Amino acid sequence: MKLRVNGEETEVRLNLNVYDLLVALELDPGQAGIAVAVDKEVIPKTAWQGTELRENSDVEIIRAVQGG
Repeated sequence: MKLRVNGEETEVRLNLNVYDLLVALELDPGQAGIAVAVDKEVIPKTAWQGTELRENSDVEIIRAVQGG
C-alpha cells in the first residue's frame, strides 16, 4: 500500500494502523513529543492503534526536539 509520509511516497504493508507505521519507521510510539495527523486530522495518541491507514493516506509525523 502506498502512503505519503511527511511529503514522501512510502510503500508499506496492508492493514497498517498509525502505531504500526511508527514502529515500521523505527520510531518509538511511547516516546513523548510525537504528534501524528492523517489526511490533515490530528490523531490523539490514544487512537493510534485503532486508526487504520488507507491507500494514499497523507500522514504527517512531527517530533518535538530539544535544543539550544
